[in-house]
Formats: sequence, structure tokens, C-alpha cells
Amino acid sequence: MKQIYCLIGIWLCTFSAIAQSETNDSIITQELNEVVVEAQMQRTDAKKSTYIPTVRQKNASQTGADLLDQMSIPQLNVTLNGNIKTNSGKEVAVFIDYIPATENDIKAMRISDVKRVEYYEYPSDPRLQGHQFAVNYIMTKYEYGGYVKAYDHTNLLHFSEQLLGSVRLQYKNMTYDLMGYGWGHNSSHYGSELTETYRLPQPDGTMKIFDRYSNTTSSKENRQQYFAAFKATYNTDKIQASTLINGNINRKPHSDRTGEVVYFPADFPPSEYSSTLNNSAKFLSYNGYYFFALPKSNSISFTPFYMFSHTEQNSSYIENGFAPIYNGAVDNTNQLKADLKFNHDFGKCGNLLGFIRGSYEYNRTQYTGSATSLDRAKSSRVGIGATYNVSIGNFYGSTGFGWDWDKLKFADMVDNPSSPWFDISLQYGFKEKHSLSATFHYSSWTPSPTYKSENIIQYTPLLRYTGNPNLVPSKSYDIDFRYTWLPNNNYSLSAFAWAWIVGDRYSYDYVASSDGILRTIKQPMGSFAQGQYGVSGTLRFLNRTLVLSGQVAQLLNHNGAPYNVNHSSINWYTRIRYYLKDWNFTLTYISDNACADGCMNGIWQKSKSDWYITVGWSNSNWNVRADLIDFSRWNWKSTIQEMHSKYYDTFQQFYDGQSHALIQLSATYTFGFGKKVQRDNEPGVSGSASSGILQ
Repeated sequence: MKQIYCLIGIWLCTFSAIAQSETNDSIITQELNEVVVEAQMQRTDAKKSTYIPTVRQKNASQTGADLLDQMSIPQLNVTLNGNIKTNSGKEVAVFIDYIPATENDIKAMRISDVKRVEYYEYPSDPRLQGHQFAVNYIMTKYEYGGYVKAYDHTNLLHFSEQLLGSVRLQYKNMTYDLMGYGWGHNSSHYGSELTETYRLPQPDGTMKIFDRYSNTTSSKENRQQYFAAFKATYNTDKIQASTLINGNINRKPHSDRTGEVVYFPADFPPSEYSSTLNNSAKFLSYNGYYFFALPKSNSISFTPFYMFSHTEQNSSYIENGFAPIYNGAVDNTNQLKADLKFNHDFGKCGNLLGFIRGSYEYNRTQYTGSATSLDRAKSSRVGIGATYNVSIGNFYGSTGFGWDWDKLKFADMVDNPSSPWFDISLQYGFKEKHSLSATFHYSSWTPSPTYKSENIIQYTPLLRYTGNPNLVPSKSYDIDFRYTWLPNNNYSLSAFAWAWIVGDRYSYDYVASSDGILRTIKQPMGSFAQGQYGVSGTLRFLNRTLVLSGQVAQLLNHNGAPYNVNHSSINWYTRIRYYLKDWNFTLTYISDNACADGCMNGIWQKSKSDWYITVGWSNSNWNVRADLIDFSRWNWKSTIQEMHSKYYDTFQQFYDGQSHALIQLSATYTFGFGKKVQRDNEPGVSGSASSGILQ
């Protein structure tokens, strides 16, 4: 529109000058310089950042996650497997036209229909459900019609393949989606080399110290996943209603390994082992989302969820010189969740959101083998709270407070903890080019039933593990600082810093006896603290056909008792992307990095660097891409995990296809029909099955 106004103005000025010259019986001509008016493709303010994808970026993208990667949004980071996080690694809720979307929704969406992408921090819009960080795709609206999309992704050398098909039909305000998905994986390259150090106190007061070294000599891994989903959506200016029915089967029929075991000093003779693991999980779920705009600036939303899952797991471990170990578990789990939210908009005086939420989970787990029992665990939570948002000029503030009441029942033990939660977010934006924000959040975590069992499971001849039915919620503290600079369409920069502290922590502890180690869970243990700071940015040249982007950050970690260790690591990545007509080329390098493997254990995990070349081609219907990954590396070594405790240490080198040379081929075919489709909020998997099996 700005271009049209500018051209009209230039034409009127030129016409006026010519008319005046003709009045003076002479015509004076003057060549005008070319005037180019460029639309602003990115801007930020206190409430949100808005990005408009180019046709070039949309043509190069197969999925919604690909589009975010092509756009190089400075606040976001998209991994190679399509996970969307903030540039500091925080989870991001994803919406399509303000309706919740899943990972598979994003794969199935029609990329050419994306009009813009919005990024929010502590949004005031009630449709975004109070998430801390959110991405919302705004789609082209249509009258009726639909589209069909097929997606295939094949991984060569470390074989896996996934196929996805999606069909959308719309008539007036109703949209119907049907999706099917299949994924299969086969490999004989899984394994590890594990060195365990045991320090076992003996009855005579001495300490028996020895190492146990085991490796994998052969393996077989096979996995399959299938799901089908049906979604019906009603969408008007006043009402949004979505119902999703989803079924899933996730199988691992084979995870078999053989290997060697050696002890130093040689208190036990060298031997061989074989292990098997097979499991399957089936679940059926219902996801609902219902939003109603009411009179007098009020609105109400209701999000119910129910899932039933059935999980079976069987394993064996046979080592020469020791008794065989067999374990089995069958679990049936019911999950129920619901949130009810009421919102009132006071206009200039702000926005108030009040809500009540509830959850219930019931696990029934039957153990056989080294432990035989029937465990029953019930956990429920009821919470109330309110958030208030206000916008004054370039300033936006949000604060919330609430209380959660839990009831945890395991066998005959009942606990009724309760705890508050609190958060505050302050954001300031100016000149649509800068935004600065700071947030603080406090909450508690309810322990998973998988940690509550008192069963003692024999894992290897020298290692057993158990849970703790007395666990209570731990406390979590988060603080974030973020700065975003969007000077024009060719440059962007984001700086960030955050810290996370866990108090009243429950964590694994390794207890020694004269004949082995028992891994148990204790609470409270020493605090867990983690922080990171860094900067990411993007530069665009040659009419934005050449794009440079990257990030550098440092991670700091403190892991208190029983591990008492501090770590730090520096990680970075850089990317060069070039567009040439229907082709696009990308070169990416990701440095080696290290991180803590969760807050419950003392494992420090180190991963290798990665580099990959991407070549893509697309037209109006087809999008074809090839990724050549780590082609200078032909060994199967991947991550290293290291852990030290008072009585037990581990050092483990993993083998898999994560850092081996890979060829990935993917293609999408999409065609539309009818007239305009009103909304694009695809169906997808609503998570994975839950179980109460001790982990």
C-alpha cells in the first residue's frame, strides 16, 4: 500500500509540473531518480515482535519449523529435527491462528498460506493461554475448499523413514482435518563403552575399589510409530472451538545387544553379556479447546484433555558367571486435565485473567521378574490464579499469582502439599526497533509417579535402583533478561541471559553396600543452579539473497549434594544461506558443547560438533531437499556422559548415528482446491503415552 501511495504522489507531482510548463507554452522535462519504498518486514514493541516471511523464504520451507529457520528470527532457535525453542533454550508454545498446535500440526501446515509470524513473551491475549513464550502463525483466510499435503523424510546410512499425509476440508465456518503418520527405524550401530568405578565398604572396615568395563560388540535396534488423528474446528470472530481425537502406537520390538565385560583388578574373570529390551505404548487421547468472546470485553476459554495409555516393557540381562536378570512391567494410566479461564479487558487500565485448573493421574503398574508387585499411584492438583497485564505507552507489564494444592497417594501413603506460584514480566519497546524485557517466575514441580515406587529393580549384577514414595514437590526459580534490536530488514540482534535454580531438590543418590550399589532418590538434596548468557544475530546482503546468522553463548552449572560439582561450557553456531531462483543452499556449523543431563543426576554430557550442507529446490507444489551431514566423520561415536559420586563413578561413550555422516532426503507435495480456506490449524499428535513404570 505504501508503494502505491508513493507512486501516486510521484505521478501527481510530475503531472502538475508538466501542466504548469504547458501553461507557459513550454515543456521542461526532468528525469526523476528511481524511488523504491520497501515494506517493513520485522518490527518489535513491548507486547510482541512481528515478522513477515518473504515468498523466497516460504518456497524454501517444507514445514512451519523450517519457515522459522529460514526467517532467522533472532529470539528463536530451531534445531535440525524441528524443535522450536527460544535462543536461550526455553520451551515455546506454538499456535496457528491462536489455536494450539503440535509438532505434527506444523509439519502438515500449508506454508504458502502463512501471512506473518508473531512472537510473544508473557502475552496478554487470552487465546494464548498465559504461556511464557509463544509463537503464533497468522494464516490466509479462505471461503471454502481445502488442500492435501504429503511429507516424506528419509535418513540414509542410519536408516529411518517417516511418512505423513494430511487432508483438509472446509465448509463455511467448519474445518475438518484428517492426518496419518508412520515412522520406522532400523540400525545395528547402537552401543556404548562404559567404565564404572565402585567403592564398596567391606565388613572389616576396608574399602573395595575396582573398575567394571563393558562394551558393545553387536546390536540390533528396531522402532516403529504410527498415529491417526481427526480434528474438527469451528472458527468465527466470537467463537473458536476445536476437538482433536488422536490414537498412537509406539513400539520398540528390538533393542538387543551383546558385549564384553572386564574387571580391574581382576577379582572377577572376563566375561560376555547379552541384553534385550522390548516395549510398546498405545494411547488414545482427546484434546479440546473452546474460546468464547463475551459482551462487555469479557471472554472465557476451556481446555479439557484426557488420555488413556497402556505400556508394556520387558528386559533381560545375562552375564557369564552371574544369575540371569529378567524384568517386566505392564502399566495402565489415566490422565485428565482441564483449565477454565476468564478474561476481562479494562481498556487503558489493563487486562485481568483469572483461572482455575485441575489435573488427575492414576497409574497401575504390575512388576514381574527381579521385583514382583502391583503399584498404584494417584496424583491430583487443583490450582487457582490470576494475572494482570497493563500497557502504558511503550511499557508493558504482567504479573501473576496463584496457589496449587496437590494430593499424592502411593500405596497407603498420602501427602497433601500446597505451594504458591508467582511471576512478573516487565517489557519496554521503543521506535519499533528495540525491546527490552525481564521476567521472574517461581513455581513447584510435582514428582512423577515413575520416581515413587519402592520396588528394587536389578539392573546389572552390581547395580540396582529404586524410587521414593515420600517425594514432595520441589521449588523452581527462573529469571530472564532479553534485548532485541531490529534496525531494518537486513539486520537483527538479540542478547539474552537467564538463570534457573531448583530448591528442595530430589535427586539420585548412590548408596553402597559390600556387594554393590543401590541407586535411590533422596530429598532434600543440594540445590541445582544453571545460567546462560549470549547473543545471536542475522545479516542479510545482496537484496537478502545472502543471509549470515549465528549465536554464541556460555553455560554455567552448579550441581550441589550429593555431587558437589561445577561446570561451564561455551557453544556457538554459524550459518550461511544463499537463494538462487528456485534453489536454496545452506552451510551450517555447530560447535561441540556440553550440558547437564537434567537436574536429578550428576551427569555432565558432552556432544560433538556438527556441520551440514543443505540443497533445496521448490516450485508451486513440490519442495525437495537434501542434507549432507558430518560427511568428514565416519565413526559411530557420539556423546560422552560422565558422573562422579562418593561410591560410584561412570564414564560412558555412546555409539549411534547422531554424529556419523548422514544423508537425509525429504520432500513435500501440496495442492489446494476450492476458494479460500479460512483457517490453518492442523491436527497432530497430542503428546506421548504416560506410564508409572519406575525409571
